[in-house]
Amino acid sequence: MTDFQKYEQLRIDGSWINLEKGTARGNCFCTPKGARVIGWENGIHYCFIRGYGEMVFAVNPMGLPGEWVHPIARNFEDLLRLLLSCGHLAPLEQAYGWDWAQFDQFLEENPPVPEQTAVLKRLKEAFSLSPMDAPYDYL
Repeated sequence: MTDFQKYEQLRIDGSWINLEKGTARGNCFCTPKGARVIGWENGIHYCFIRGYGEMVFAVNPMGLPGEWVHPIARNFEDLLRLLLSCGHLAPLEQAYGWDWAQFDQFLEENPPVPEQTAVLKRLKEAFSLSPMDAPYDYL
């Protein structure tokens, strides 16, 4: 069983961490062919892409042309560890356009709310994970 399959079995309300359930197909002009969408945050979606193994990508149809799709984690476990560090996916999706100070400022100004903290605690316990050290450097 993959980490993503284990995550699905937990039946977590992923909307609190910007990983809301939805269609597994992006059906968006910029969703790569072979993408399997694993979660949504408004129009932004996160996916695995056939041919790239367990790498997780962010797809942002509101991004600049040519910058709609970018990798954010080598695998789902790393994605969860990044979530534990950052509280939600928004800073992970946006980090490619920020420097370290902007990333850090965003995290400071947007701490997890209690509902997010509860979801993160459940993920931490279910997967026996620790937060990612230096998430910006990883990204």
